[in-house]
Amino acid sequence: MAKYTLIPKQAFTHNSIRILQSGQPYFARLFQLIEEAKYIIHLQFYIFDLDGTGRLVLGALKEAAKRGVKIFVVVDAYASDQINPETSAEFTDHGIHIKRFSPINYKGGIKLGRRLHHKIVWVDGKWALIGGINIADKYSGFHGKEPWLDFALEISGPMCINIKKVCDEVLHKQWLKQAYRNYKPELHKENLPYLSRVIQNDFFRRRLQISAGYRQAIRHSHESLVIVASYFLPGNGLRRLIKRACDRQVKVTIILVGMSDVPFIKPAIIWLYDWMFRNKISVYEWQRSVLHGKLAVVDHQWVTLGSFNLNELSDYGSLELNVEVNDQHFAIETEKYLQKLIEEGCKQIQPETYRKQKNWLI
Repeated sequence: MAKYTLIPKQAFTHNSIRILQSGQPYFARLFQLIEEAKYIIHLQFYIFDLDGTGRLVLGALKEAAKRGVKIFVVVDAYASDQINPETSAEFTDHGIHIKRFSPINYKGGIKLGRRLHHKIVWVDGKWALIGGINIADKYSGFHGKEPWLDFALEISGPMCINIKKVCDEVLHKQWLKQAYRNYKPELHKENLPYLSRVIQNDFFRRRLQISAGYRQAIRHSHESLVIVASYFLPGNGLRRLIKRACDRQVKVTIILVGMSDVPFIKPAIIWLYDWMFRNKISVYEWQRSVLHGKLAVVDHQWVTLGSFNLNELSDYGSLELNVEVNDQHFAIETEKYLQKLIEEGCKQIQPETYRKQKNWLI
């Protein structure tokens, strides 16, 4: 079995970890956590739309605030543009602390800055949700349509300690000092051996842990590599590592978008199909909705899941958060889950079919 290095100071055992899929599984648990919160709720989201789903989440937060729960919401100012200086009052008037991360500055030109790409829910130090699911109708399916396919990990246990540190880092210190004054940690410790850690990418702070984790796992893979990638545009270095894995006879499977929310993404990914087929990579496209998930499993042992996309924007332009799990049982269960998704909602792209389509387009 290949060895994957988790930094001892950041890795924890005794965590309970399970995968939640977008739609009802994720949002039912989100509402339950908000309703059961006693002390503090942290939310950090790239997209928090004030649509039907966002209004339901906001309503649940207001009810929690009435019970005396301290609530902190951080959203990316660019992607969550429905939460602006005017609509922020819908939060603050109910005692909810709201921060718009890296607001757009239109004076003297547009300054985009770093983007907050986190999707975090942290409740009472006891529970957390980490993944790629945003707060919007397209992720919940509440509007009656198939939700975008994405994932999150529900976590309880010591790893919540480090998740709290990630949340605190982007908040005003005076808010936190007051909030934690009467806070009583409720660490929920499970007797499970999952070795796991939260890892970040933030080029500004020279944190490239997620990128390094992918490279480490792929470099030492010897049997299998399964990747779910909604915006799969790897740089030359990562493509070389995947090619070398293929040369070692590692079985590589990649699940990609059948349809994308970003117009240029699908043609750019298709441009890579020739490279994938030359290296005998099995290629699948998710058909039932937009694919938005980011997940990988290596050698039935190592799993990474979170907000990080395999492209240079996630490497250099965004704050990203993933969870790594180094556990054979969890990895095998994750592979079974992905295989079910392949069987129920994917189409395998064959080299012959792709080349015929490509020639017809030319």
